Amino acid sequence: MTLGEKLYRLRKEKGWTQERLAEQIGVSRQALSKWESGSAVPDAVNILRLSKLFAVSADYLLDDAFESSDATWAGRPSGQARRPASWAVLRTAAGVCAVGVSLLGMLLLGILSSVFPCVYSISPAGVEWTRVYTGLWGFLKTNHLEWLFALCGVLLLAGTAVLCSPVLKRLRDRCVSSPAPDR
Repeated sequence: MTLGEKLYRLRKEKGWTQERLAEQIGVSRQALSKWESGSAVPDAVNILRLSKLFAVSADYLLDDAFESSDATWAGRPSGQARRPASWAVLRTAAGVCAVGVSLLGMLLLGILSSVFPCVYSISPAGVEWTRVYTGLWGFLKTNHLEWLFALCGVLLLAGTAVLCSPVLKRLRDRCVSSPAPDR
């Protein structure tokens, strides 16, 4: 079944006219007519809009091998397994562990700098000024642990990115799926 045939069938199942469907996805009726007749193909943004509107996958719309959306899960042939929900759990656990380890490392460095206060001073030859580091920075410089603090910072950023990626993906998908306003 071609893309045009699938669009026609899905539109008729909803009882919509070409004008109504075209209005919902933000294109002209003529463009939709060309898609249904097979003389043109929608771009990626409109494929995503159509797939969300009809609750089918983009794979189902684009792949002529799929004959029926009833025999598929999100466009996959019934024999192909979907990615288990445990991936989301693993991603969340990895993000939480990365953030937790990095914060624990930074906290430990902060506590050690309080228990073992250090003063680190730099006075280059031939210069009248002296740079003095105290507190956490003095502790890190005296014990050459700047790399560990930087590693904790990178781990914190990575863990935060892993935890925020599903939210950012949903926001991006909403922006892509919402039709552009008429000007």
